[in-house]
Amino acid sequence: MADTRRDRPPEPTFEHAFDVEAEIDPAIEIGDTGDGHRRIIPIAGGTVSGRVEGEVLAAGADYQLFRADRPSTLVAKYAIETTDGDRIYVENEGIRFAPPEVSERIRDGRDVDPDQVYFRSVPSFETAAPDLQWLTRSVFVATGVRMPDGVHLAVYRVA
Repeated sequence: MADTRRDRPPEPTFEHAFDVEAEIDPAIEIGDTGDGHRRIIPIAGGTVSGRVEGEVLAAGADYQLFRADRPSTLVAKYAIETTDGDRIYVENEGIRFAPPEVSERIRDGRDVDPDQVYFRSVPSFETAAPDLQWLTRSVFVATGVRMPDGVHLAVYRVA
């Protein structure tokens, strides 16, 4: 008989790592590309708080494929500078889904109730800082809220 202590994979737990409050500039509209409406959302700055403290640098963007009737795909690439001066490169891939009328309000930059939107992503990190290598050695997930002038992400380490 199998020893269930060894045969059963561990259940994941989630540890809150930090929050990101990203500010955005107006969208650069590419248009309907056949699979959805492509747009680029410049990241204008922001703050990071929690186990990582610092600022979001104005050097990135969120590349979105907006779809009104199925999940929109999001790929954000940006950088964080910590209060100690270390830098972290972030690539964050995810999806956002809401009923069509809510999706339209999001696309138009209007306020929406976060409970009406499924917004989840998987960020990954690169850094040269020895004290931040823990970011490169774990899987992270994030939940998000889209606001008219930015995005709030809560980032969790999967333990």
